[in-house]
Amino acid sequence: MLKSRTWVPGRVMDEKGSRNVGQNVIMVTQTPGHGYRRIGDAVAGAPEGALIVVAPGRYSENLVLSRPVTITAEDGIGTVTVLTGSGVAVSVATSSAALSGISVVSTDKDNPAVFVAQGQLSLTECSLEGTGWSSVFASGDGKVLMRDCEVRNGVGAGVVVTATDGGVLESCRFTDLGTSAVVVADEGALMMRSCTVDKAAGNGICLNGRGALTVEDTTITGTGKPAVAVEQQAAMKARRLSVSAGDGIGFYLASTGNVVLDDCSVERVGAEGIFVGEGCKPELRGCRVRATGFRGVHFAARSGGKFTNCEVAEVDGIGVHVTERSTPEFEQLSVAGSKRSGVRVSEAADPFFRRLRVFGSDGAGIEVDEGGRGTMENVEIEGGEVGLRVLGGSRMTASGLSVRNTRAAGVEVVDAALALADSAITGSGGDGIHAGAGANLSVARSRVHSSGGMGCEFAEGASGSVSDSEFSGGRADGIRLETREAVRVSSCTVRDNHGSGVRQTRPGTSIEVIDLITSGNLRPDAFGTSASAGAASPAPAAAAPARPAAAKDPLVELQALVGLDGVKREVTSLINLNKMAKRRQDAGLSAPPMARHLVFAGAPGTGKTTVARLYGQVLAQLGVLREGHLVEVARADLVAQIIGGTAIKTTEAFTTALGGVLFIDEAYTLSSGSGGNGPDFGREAIDTLVKLMEDHRDDVVVIAAGYSNEMAKFLESNPGMESRFSRTIEFANYTADELVTIVRTQCAKHDYRLDEKAADDLLDYFEAIPKDGTFGNGRTARRVFERMTDRQASRLAETQEVTAADLTLLTADDLEIGVR
Repeated sequence: MLKSRTWVPGRVMDEKGSRNVGQNVIMVTQTPGHGYRRIGDAVAGAPEGALIVVAPGRYSENLVLSRPVTITAEDGIGTVTVLTGSGVAVSVATSSAALSGISVVSTDKDNPAVFVAQGQLSLTECSLEGTGWSSVFASGDGKVLMRDCEVRNGVGAGVVVTATDGGVLESCRFTDLGTSAVVVADEGALMMRSCTVDKAAGNGICLNGRGALTVEDTTITGTGKPAVAVEQQAAMKARRLSVSAGDGIGFYLASTGNVVLDDCSVERVGAEGIFVGEGCKPELRGCRVRATGFRGVHFAARSGGKFTNCEVAEVDGIGVHVTERSTPEFEQLSVAGSKRSGVRVSEAADPFFRRLRVFGSDGAGIEVDEGGRGTMENVEIEGGEVGLRVLGGSRMTASGLSVRNTRAAGVEVVDAALALADSAITGSGGDGIHAGAGANLSVARSRVHSSGGMGCEFAEGASGSVSDSEFSGGRADGIRLETREAVRVSSCTVRDNHGSGVRQTRPGTSIEVIDLITSGNLRPDAFGTSASAGAASPAPAAAAPARPAAAKDPLVELQALVGLDGVKREVTSLINLNKMAKRRQDAGLSAPPMARHLVFAGAPGTGKTTVARLYGQVLAQLGVLREGHLVEVARADLVAQIIGGTAIKTTEAFTTALGGVLFIDEAYTLSSGSGGNGPDFGREAIDTLVKLMEDHRDDVVVIAAGYSNEMAKFLESNPGMESRFSRTIEFANYTADELVTIVRTQCAKHDYRLDEKAADDLLDYFEAIPKDGTFGNGRTARRVFERMTDRQASRLAETQEVTAADLTLLTADDLEIGVR
């Protein structure tokens, strides 16, 4: 409710205490004989600039302010109500007008309570309530100046502005809104100061089109949707805007317009604190996110921007998540108490962090996965499971990293690349630095102290270098080398460790250890050709770090494939459905409907055959298929050149696939042939397949593969075909990052390693190469690797002295001229 006051606006007295109604003061009262009975009549008869004083009462009328007048309640706030059941309660048809202390109520579901399409309307200490799509609407050349007003609307919005100079809302209260409290759309512009929004079923603030809002010292609580939503080309400048206790996202920023948040906060919302997407590049300074129900801050869809001196704390999910090629920059960010990772970078995102502090995460302090990239400078991590974890084909550069008191490894790298420099890792529960299978790790000028496992471990399949670094006081070896890949250890100090200073577990020449300073270790060093795997083992107190699962299980192997995230989700969903179907059958229940036969649509070289093979093996493990083997066929394997031969060939090929998977490559050629073995014979193969698929529907999975557009036409070629292939899985082209990862994988498989200059050149090449019909995706990447090995062999053949490290290293010189 609006608060009353002792001063009564509009009461005009002479010095004897009696009413003194002058020429420019007009009275409106429902008492007969004492003035106008209707406010509209008073307006029509008033001179310009007149003051209309309204006695207490409810005035049922559609008030049109056709003259520049001021209307005020004689006995103060809440004593005068303008009420309408049809049409607009208050509208403006003059250059300016004002209402003070008036309540406006409309029960019309199709119109706003207050409508300003021209002129300026000042509303002071008014109560505005509508039941249509908006309580107040300013459009065209209209402008509203609202101060100390209360706005309600159980059905629609509070204030909607599309006017280019929509006005100012100051110290206004919005409550019990059916949709959004304040909406600025089209070319609208609005200033909002010291307002409160409470209980809006939609947004507290909604900006779209080219709407622009400047908002200060405002609080929003209890919204059902994002408290603040900025979309399309809208712009917002917000200072000290606070959001709390909402069901959805705090700030939803998805605009290409200018978005600036200064000293804003989000607390206790049900979803993400701040979401940035659709290429939005906001600037946030001194903002705080606390106690959100999901991620604290989430960047997606190639978004960016700058975060300076911001805080994220006590969120139920990831503190800050950067995804989908987003490139934000963070300066002096603090993340504390996240229930999962403090910071996560994934899906080829490439952020920059400077002076980042991560404390007390339940998961990793910082996790980089799924091809994530990025650069970190002067980062501090304390607590958490792992300090920095880099996985899944990612590439990260970190300098000035400080990691303290993690439960497991301080730094962990698996199937990814990390360049670590000028860093310190202390008190980790597992290895100080752990490089797992497929890792390429570079450590320079760093210090690892008091680790619960190894100071630094290169596990089987890891490669890299360690230089000018110190490993001391660990519970096991200072540096442990279990890999056959090339590793160079130079100018390092290993001292006072409970195991060896440096231990190489497999004799060989791919490991180089030079200029080593070793002292005070409890066991002797062993490296080079004299290395012994069994001479020393870690002290009993050392906690062995978790090793990545071996890719023997087809499902594990599927998840280990480079890229293909959408494909993995679809196939995993199918596998889970088959699992449940098997359990239901075992329990005597009917099986759910399933899309057994599939279409794999996409360009060549995207892994369709590999995924089909693994899918068959998984179904065999589940007992859905008897054997799970893959039979791959093309048009020539199914179509004969004589009448009647096609049905025989197709049946023979189909029979060999019973119990497993029949994979038809370029299946669309069956419906697009020509000549003697053309469309008629191809359609005969299709007709035969349709019948066989029905006859043996529980004993085979048929997968038809080919380009997306052609496969759509293929399904249309036979009515029965489309019904049997009820699910299509799209295989997208590999990204440039993923193609580089495939080259790295080939290197690891064949005992090579790729230097970073060559990797950068490859990335540029793969980004520039045309993705036309000749593009081979993974096959292109493998051809590039094969040509690199050929060129390396030619290069080294001309060199007099070749070391083991030279034999394994592929450099930028091994790239063809067109690739460099």
